[in-house]
Amino acid sequence: MLKHELSSADIQWNRIVEVDLIPHPNQDYPEIIEGDYGMTAGVLHLKLRAAIAGYVLRQLIVDCSSKHSLTGNEYRLWLRNPLALYGVSSAILAPGYESMLSE
Repeated sequence: MLKHELSSADIQWNRIVEVDLIPHPNQDYPEIIEGDYGMTAGVLHLKLRAAIAGYVLRQLIVDCSSKHSLTGNEYRLWLRNPLALYGVSSAILAPGYESMLSE
């Protein structure tokens, strides 16, 4: 195996991003969401590998827009710190995420 093929050479795999998820501001009963996800002080703090962060946020149906602009009851969670995804290649998969480069 070549050196660049090793997992230790994969920057996105080795980078850990910390995201804070909170109940979506458009949800009527945030306390239920807090209980469902076992939140502490209204926040679900996750540490994710950058390589899979976008996939996880998509699977959890997290609104990753900067101003919680996605509507619909399926969006029970909102990403409170979207800057955590800066430079994360898989972030393009996260619902509502907009690259800082496009602004």
